[in-house]
Amino acid sequence: MNHINLSAFADEGAQDLAGMIAVLKANQIASIELRTVDSVNIADFDQAKTAQVKTALRAAAITVSCLGTPLGKKPIEDKSATEIERLKRLADTAHALDCTKLRIFSFYVPADQVSSYRDEVMQRLDRMIETADREGVRLLHENEKDIYGDLLARCVDLHQAFGHRLGAIIDPANYIQVGSDPLMAIQQLDPYVEYLHIKDCRKSDGHIVPAGQGDANIAAVLAFYLQHQGRQAVALEPHLFEFAALSSLEKHMTGAPGSGKAVGVGGDYPDAVTAFAAGVNAFKTLAAPYKINA
Repeated sequence: MNHINLSAFADEGAQDLAGMIAVLKANQIASIELRTVDSVNIADFDQAKTAQVKTALRAAAITVSCLGTPLGKKPIEDKSATEIERLKRLADTAHALDCTKLRIFSFYVPADQVSSYRDEVMQRLDRMIETADREGVRLLHENEKDIYGDLLARCVDLHQAFGHRLGAIIDPANYIQVGSDPLMAIQQLDPYVEYLHIKDCRKSDGHIVPAGQGDANIAAVLAFYLQHQGRQAVALEPHLFEFAALSSLEKHMTGAPGSGKAVGVGGDYPDAVTAFAAGVNAFKTLAAPYKINA
């Protein structure tokens, strides 16, 4: 039987550290992908914050699967050399939290000038990968709307250019939202895929919905992902409620919960805790054929 090492973006269930631990415990998830804690982004953690989080997670027997960093989630026109310094700080944070994986992006590019910025994107990512290697961490690129690596063809371009120096995260919903096929994506990027985010959405309106209720073919993507014995890392990112930090993390997330404006968040839930639990339950139903490590 295939095994899943399940983690989650617990900041979707609560913003404070105690609340995040509580929603993980309530949903029997023993690992976290850290993105924000107490509304502080992981990239802005100082040593005191890192120590506080480490102590609390260790006491709760919760491990850190990956740092959900914002690295590379900035306009390519921004020439300030801040990403390398942020990467070094994040590497220190990762090591302190007994984690080696950092989620990254490939820079926002003007829609009408994507090809002209390809070389700049590649050069910046190359410097980031070299730095990560020196710092002892592994960079994993996530497909995200409006960055260079949003469409499948450009993700293939990225990973073929860097080979196994750069890992791939598959976010099925993000592929749907840019018109790419998630199952085709994981098949074409198969040699580079190391991590899977669980997020689903509808093609008709780009609306985020619980896993299995949209058009991202989550069950087939998961089955293909788990064919490789060494691939077990799966992180829930339900996006079913407009939690406090969402507007600062996603360019297109606007409107009240369930409003469907822009990309939108899915469902009519009274609070983040309920929405998070709904996302977990939907995935666990879909993943019933597999053993989930808790």
